[in-house]
Amino acid sequence: MTANYPASILPPNATAVERAIDRASAAALARLPVYLIRWVKDPDSCPLALLPWLAWEYQVDTWNINWSEQKKRDAIKRAHYIHRHRGTVAAVRHALVDSPFGTDIVEWFNQNPKGDPYTFRLNVYQNDLPVTEFDQQDLKLAVLRARNLRSWFSVHVFGRLQGTSYAAGYMYATEKITPRFVPLQVVLSRYELNLAPGDAETVTVTILPEYAEDKTFTVTASDKTIATARIVNGAILVTGVKRGTCSVTVTTTNGVSAVISVKVVAVMKFITRIDNASRPLFYVRMDEDFTIDYGDGTDSREYRFDAAGAVYGWVIPTRDVVEGEEYTITVKNTETASFQRTSGNVSVTLNPVQEIILLTGDRDNLVSFASGATGLYKVHVGAFDDLPNIQKCTSIFRGCSSLTELPEGLFARFTGATDFSAAFYGCAALAAVPDGLFSELSQVTLFTSVFENCTRLLSAGKNTFRGCAAATHFTSAFSGCASLIDTGTDIFDGCVSGNNFGYTFDGCRALTTLSADLFSDVPGGVFTAIFRSCTALTQLPPRLFRNCLEATHFGGAFSGCTQLLSVPDEFFKDLPQANHFGTVFSGCSSLVKAGKAVFSGCALAQTFSSAFYYCRVLEEVGDDIFEGCVSATTFASVFNSCTALTALPSFVDCNKATSFDRAFYACFSLTAVRAEAFAGKSLVTTFYYAFTQCTSLKSIGAGAFRDCSSLTNLTYTFMGCTALVSLAGDMFAGCSKVTNVTGLFNQCSGLAVLPEKLFSDLTSLTAMGSAFQDCTALAALPSDLFAGCVNLTSLTLTFSGCTALAVLPADLLKHNTLLISAGSTFYGCTALVNIPPSLFASCPLITAFGATFQNTGVVEIPENLFSGNPLVTAYGQTFRGCKNLRSVPAGLFVASINATTFTNVFAECVALEEVGAGLMNNLPATTIGYLFDGCPQLKTNVSTIFNLDSYSTIVTTTATFRGCSALTGKSLEFMGKVPNVTAHYYAFYNCTSLDDFADLPGNWIANKL
Repeated sequence: MTANYPASILPPNATAVERAIDRASAAALARLPVYLIRWVKDPDSCPLALLPWLAWEYQVDTWNINWSEQKKRDAIKRAHYIHRHRGTVAAVRHALVDSPFGTDIVEWFNQNPKGDPYTFRLNVYQNDLPVTEFDQQDLKLAVLRARNLRSWFSVHVFGRLQGTSYAAGYMYATEKITPRFVPLQVVLSRYELNLAPGDAETVTVTILPEYAEDKTFTVTASDKTIATARIVNGAILVTGVKRGTCSVTVTTTNGVSAVISVKVVAVMKFITRIDNASRPLFYVRMDEDFTIDYGDGTDSREYRFDAAGAVYGWVIPTRDVVEGEEYTITVKNTETASFQRTSGNVSVTLNPVQEIILLTGDRDNLVSFASGATGLYKVHVGAFDDLPNIQKCTSIFRGCSSLTELPEGLFARFTGATDFSAAFYGCAALAAVPDGLFSELSQVTLFTSVFENCTRLLSAGKNTFRGCAAATHFTSAFSGCASLIDTGTDIFDGCVSGNNFGYTFDGCRALTTLSADLFSDVPGGVFTAIFRSCTALTQLPPRLFRNCLEATHFGGAFSGCTQLLSVPDEFFKDLPQANHFGTVFSGCSSLVKAGKAVFSGCALAQTFSSAFYYCRVLEEVGDDIFEGCVSATTFASVFNSCTALTALPSFVDCNKATSFDRAFYACFSLTAVRAEAFAGKSLVTTFYYAFTQCTSLKSIGAGAFRDCSSLTNLTYTFMGCTALVSLAGDMFAGCSKVTNVTGLFNQCSGLAVLPEKLFSDLTSLTAMGSAFQDCTALAALPSDLFAGCVNLTSLTLTFSGCTALAVLPADLLKHNTLLISAGSTFYGCTALVNIPPSLFASCPLITAFGATFQNTGVVEIPENLFSGNPLVTAYGQTFRGCKNLRSVPAGLFVASINATTFTNVFAECVALEEVGAGLMNNLPATTIGYLFDGCPQLKTNVSTIFNLDSYSTIVTTTATFRGCSALTGKSLEFMGKVPNVTAHYYAFYNCTSLDDFADLPGNWIANKL
């Protein structure tokens, strides 16, 4: 049989012990009332025995055990009211309800005469009851608990005795009593106000009771620096002054008062046009408790967020707004609101902000505050006056392309600001900078790109950065301001820390004048490309940088100033820290004159590379322009393409120079290199292309490069100097480390005579590639020309194209025993008829004679020409195109015991008739392709030329006799002598005089089987 136990709430896995305890106590617990606690706590249902404890819990002030049960319950129920209204007259009256005596409360102003202020009197009526000491004590304690702490009171007990009394007399009196009704309560329409600085709100005041006789009142603000209050038409007008909290107290004539709590909050106020109701208005931190006034005076929360991330998002209105309409929006209690359009990888399109009216708060930065706000055209006066903590203003108005003007003093209160980088970058409609816009902002360090690409800006303003004593960077400050016509007035006054002015006015194409005292207070630093491409600039103030004693870098400072006419004398003189003048005037295509001592005294200046590059009309340069530049190291392209320059300046003090690469390249008007022009420059290593294309250069003075003891490279130094006729014999004296003179005098077509000792000191020289190539006037060579070049290994193209060269000294190469290559050495020397037999006799290491005498006028080849060259392995095109050559001696190659390649050696020798017997005998030749290609007059019997029984090493005979139409003999015989040939196409092409031409296989005549 199963007991009828209440349902258990134990889980299915409860233990047997737990279930036993549950069943044992279930019945007892089931009998307990469900609402036991609620009954006990209710004064009406609480058991009588527990009422004293409930009274203690409710903190009942007066309790008597002799009271009836109902009186006790009523006392407990009144306790709640008394505690809520403690300190008021009503609370005192309720506290005295349980007193057995009648009691009246008379406040001090209702007494006659008036009592002491803030006191009251208790009139206690005995009602024929005895008043014991305990009664008085209970009465006093009840009043003390209910009254306010300020007010004191007195107790007056009035007794009454009823009985019969007999008296006689007569009295007549008249008294007229007029009751006075005073204000008892002040009721306000608002008890809390959130205001913006400058905003005002009206609070209406109601005095109760309605029949109160005197309803006048006064208002007092606890802190008038936060908010002010005044009475206007019976209401209170509260005006916010600055951010903070205070209170406004309204007080009647009888002392009744009410308090308004006032908070002046951070505000953003602006005008926007609603283009799309679903687009955001602004960007904000989403956990801020802000309100939006849409212009109707109501602070609402009618908005939603489009989250950009976990913390920030864009605010979209949920109120019905009309597209195309303008709204004045006031956002209150925000420290982060901005018009930022991009957050990380997320970007949106906002409804365009048109005017910024006010922004206040404790925020510390305005980074990208209105960046990209292309519809913004106005910022109101004083808009930023209440932002005391601002430090960074990077890109604050970047890209605001409709912003046409700025109010004066816009940033005057930003005394802690440090960074205005790109603040107005790309504000393409901005036409003027207000006077003193950043004046006296002594903490700012960065003004980088502050007005960059403000393409309509006409002037840099007046006192723009004045007193910005901590500012260091003005890099690209006005770069790209294409309409800027002047640099303003005193804009950098007091900028005593300024050290970076790189690109400051770069690309200001309308800039015509520079203020003479523009940098008078600036210590200097970097001035890289500061006025680059200022294409309207025609003149410079004298000593513009005279006070910039810490200036270091002027690279490209005036490059591209295409209208600049001259550089004043001593322009950069005595700048002790300046170290870089590279491209400083590069591309100044109208520059006619660079004055005296322009760089004089710049003792640390190292780089002058391309300083006057492409100054095409530069005629005159002060001879002392580099005076005192004792640290200068590189002059690469310093006057490159200065086509009107007629004379070299002095480099006498520049003894640390290391490079003159292209220094005077294409100086078409330069006529001479003065004597000792570069003498003693012991550190210079290169004159690569230094005077190339100086087409008017006629002479090079004595010792021009004397004792340039570190010089290694003279590549193409005088190439194209077509007027050059005179070379000093000692011009390279002491240049013992030169290793490369490739193209040194290439195309010097006027050069007819070479000094015998020209290269006598070039003992390290190894190659002379193209050194005199195309010197078409050169007729003879001195015998000792290469006597000092004992390490020479290559003469590739050295005299190629010297069409007048007719005589070669027999001992020209006597001292060049290390020569390895003579490739194309005399290529194209059409006047060269005779070759000295001993020309190469002292050069046993030569390994190749590629095109050495190609296209020359040689008529006869000395048989022993190559007898001293046993290491030769190749004779490619050696005599190709020698149109006057009539015979080849049989023993020409007899010493060439290592030669394997004989490609095109006599090709196109159209006058060649005879070839010595056994020309190729005893040679390890493998390739004789094109050997006599195109020799139509060759009539020697093929079997005579190849008179051995076998030439087993030959594998290639391609086009060997092609076009030799006069060739005689039997070709089939020749074919039998070269059994190992693998390539023989066109070998006897058009050799129609051969005895067996008709019997030749097709693939020996043409490229076919």
